[in-house]
Amino acid sequence: MEWMIVYFTRSGTCERIAKKIAEMTGFRAVRLYDDVNWSGFLGFMKAGFYALTGKRTKIEIEEELNADRFVLITPIWAGSITPAARTFIEHFGPSKILLVTVSEVTKPEDVLRSLKKKYNLLGVHGFTKKTNESEVMRQLVEKLQKI
Repeated sequence: MEWMIVYFTRSGTCERIAKKIAEMTGFRAVRLYDDVNWSGFLGFMKAGFYALTGKRTKIEIEEELNADRFVLITPIWAGSITPAARTFIEHFGPSKILLVTVSEVTKPEDVLRSLKKKYNLLGVHGFTKKTNESEVMRQLVEKLQKI
C-alpha cells in the first residue's frame, strides 16, 4: 500500500513535523490549503469558532494525491481538528487516514474520543508540549510499517 503525508499548517509546526516524518519513512509530504485567512486576532477567533462548530472549508492540495492511505497532520484548534482536516477526512474517507494531531495541550486520546463516533480512522497519534517528539515519531513510523 502506498502512503502519502498530507499536512495543514498555520504556524509551520505541522510542516516541520511532516517533513521529519517524510525523511524517516520516505513518503512524500504535501501541503493542504484552505480558502480562509486565519491570520491575526480575528483569524484566531474564527479558527476556534469553525473548529468548535464542525465547519468545513474548501481545500486545495499542492499536488495530485496518488496513494491508498494518508497520514494527515493537523493542528488542534479549540480542542478539535481544523476545518481543512475535517473536509479532507470526509472527502478521502476516514478508513484511509492515520491522523496526527499537534497541540499545546489537547491529547491525541481526547481527539480520538471526540472523533470516534463520527469517523473510523486508522488511528490517531499526537504531539503536545509535554510529549517527547522523537519518541512519538518513532512510534508513529513503527505503526505505519505494521499497517
